[in-house]
Amino acid sequence: MTLQAEENVFQLPVHYNYYIQSALYRVQDPDFSDFLHNVGFQYGERQFRLFTFSRLMGRYRLLRDEAVIRFEGPVKLVVSSPVIPFCQAVMNTILREDGLRLGRVNLRVVQMATEQQTAGSDSIVVQTLSPITVYSTLFRADGRKYTQYFHPREKDFRELVYQNLQRKLQLIRGPEAAEEVADGPAFDIQPLRVPKMHLVMYKGTVIKGYSGRFRLMGNQALLDVALNAGIGVKGSQGFGCLTKVGSVYRREM
Repeated sequence: MTLQAEENVFQLPVHYNYYIQSALYRVQDPDFSDFLHNVGFQYGERQFRLFTFSRLMGRYRLLRDEAVIRFEGPVKLVVSSPVIPFCQAVMNTILREDGLRLGRVNLRVVQMATEQQTAGSDSIVVQTLSPITVYSTLFRADGRKYTQYFHPREKDFRELVYQNLQRKLQLIRGPEAAEEVADGPAFDIQPLRVPKMHLVMYKGTVIKGYSGRFRLMGNQALLDVALNAGIGVKGSQGFGCLTKVGSVYRREM
């Protein structure tokens, strides 16, 4: 979707992911929003929201002394999910209300378009629209926990991305989908350029992620999940949104 402020200029805190996440929950049916926020789709003891979103894309200036980002002109926001009611609510509510509120900023809809992204191959090139993050929680010698984030060139990065996609696939298509993937080509993710590191503050926690262009290889069903539900963890906090290189948003609303 393309959004624009009435005054053509607006500003948000530099770390604005929470504002977008809150807006997306707000446009849902109240009961579904409560379920998604507090329960989610369960895989063992893990909770998945099965949606992700991009950074705001447009002209901007960072005002570091004020810790704000100032956007000038229209901005583009991509929201992605395999959950049809979620997508319908985003589209219908925003069109009905003719806009989206991010914090205290009201943005009107300039354009709304939808696309069903599919891999179409067992090897695709993708561009991140928001950083990818994966991590492990480890323990220090004194018993204190700490978070270890992984770089895209580390083996653990690939393995954790793969495990996360497997869980999402089973939530979307059922447990039997795991067997289909196991019989297919091996999963891999390779950066095609030097990944850019990002430190994003979310509700007082610093999250490390990486953006760039990547090649994804593996079973097409797994790659479809990456395109539609996001890749890596913390998708609902604005991480792991992808677009297939060469992809075009086909349907305008």
